Amino acid sequence: MKTRKWLTMATSVVLAASLMAGCGNNGNNNSAAGDASNSNNGSANTGASNGGTKELSGKLVIWTFFDQVKDMADQFEAKNPGVTVEVKMFPGDQYQTKLLTALQSGRDVPDIFDLERGYIGKFIDSKFLTDLSAMGGDDLVKDYIPYVQELGRSSDGKLRAISDHSSPGGFWYQKEIAKQYLGTDDPDKISEMVNSWDKIIDLGTKIAADSGGKEHLIQNAGDLFDIEAYNTQPWVKDGKLNIDPKWQTIFETQQKIRQGNVDAKLPFMSAGWGNALNDGSVVLTSMPAWAGFMIDNKDNKANGKYGVAKTPEGFYVGGTYRGIYDKSENKDLAYEFIKYIAGTEWQQHNLEKTGNMPGSGKVYESNLDTYTSTFFGDQNILKPYYESVKQMPAIKADKYGEDILSKWRKAAGDGITNNLSYEDVVKNFKKEVKNTFPEIKVD
Repeated sequence: MKTRKWLTMATSVVLAASLMAGCGNNGNNNSAAGDASNSNNGSANTGASNGGTKELSGKLVIWTFFDQVKDMADQFEAKNPGVTVEVKMFPGDQYQTKLLTALQSGRDVPDIFDLERGYIGKFIDSKFLTDLSAMGGDDLVKDYIPYVQELGRSSDGKLRAISDHSSPGGFWYQKEIAKQYLGTDDPDKISEMVNSWDKIIDLGTKIAADSGGKEHLIQNAGDLFDIEAYNTQPWVKDGKLNIDPKWQTIFETQQKIRQGNVDAKLPFMSAGWGNALNDGSVVLTSMPAWAGFMIDNKDNKANGKYGVAKTPEGFYVGGTYRGIYDKSENKDLAYEFIKYIAGTEWQQHNLEKTGNMPGSGKVYESNLDTYTSTFFGDQNILKPYYESVKQMPAIKADKYGEDILSKWRKAAGDGITNNLSYEDVVKNFKKEVKNTFPEIKVD
């Protein structure tokens, strides 16, 4: 999303342990939803927001770390004048702790709360989340992008949280720079030129050589990590650490990228990284669709300046999900809100106003030939995003995945920087996992 911090927020081991203790204890959920408990429970399937005849009324409280939720609330209230939606927003670095404290105490708990991709796996199997499948939620997401739908499901397959968007990525490039170094600014031609990592290495090596090392094809060898992060097997299977063999290929490819001077070696999200995106000293930058805030558009100087091409495999970064507190006294009204944000009207509004890509495949398809964005001129940018995001494997979130993924990123990054062997990287990585998660069996 546009205003979300790029890096997913880390959760401490203590926090995770506390959450799982809460998941297994019904006694933690014996209180009502605090001051959000006065509404009409009988309005679920007949409210004005879904074309029914009975008008919705009551009050909802939503907790979030994301400022665009206020717009959701405003739009929902406009359609349902009898409803008041109170949005409480907390700083991202405080949000998880505050939410967990409220859930475990059962006091002042919101009716609806947001969960970020970086830690949804720690909440998705908890008893704090309402079973949305039992309320008809499966029908709401039947046309969704597969990966987006699956991340909202618990390990038993029940839908427990829904996102209103997807977060696909692509290679962003400045058109003039692309013409200079790639010979074209056509997104389809560029997508073909970089549709494999072998092509990227060959092309990047040539660009570095021809420019005397002044120009690089990509920002960092770590871009490969970001693109492949969710195209691999889960890190834990049957209680054992599982290192997908694909990670060796990825690491060895990163080594080739570094050795060929293909990358600018710019640290992730550093000042130099952002400068390169804006000054064109790097040809391609892997970016999620929501990251337009990184572009310097003072006096509209970036209007029509950029193009977006497909990456070798589809990827996404981030994502925000909403669930209903299982002990809320306003479940039916809360479900109407969830239904609204899962629907076409809101997702179309969100796309047009913010550029956030929809979670619904139907909304993608209805805009494929018509949607344009300020930075990208007349390019139909939904096409590369949609083609890429549909490829993403639908994998459930779990309580370990994001933390272990971050440990692999650090171990592999250190390996590239210090020219370590893959075997040494794996050894260091396993040690970190074992120290942090002693309950996981590590061979």
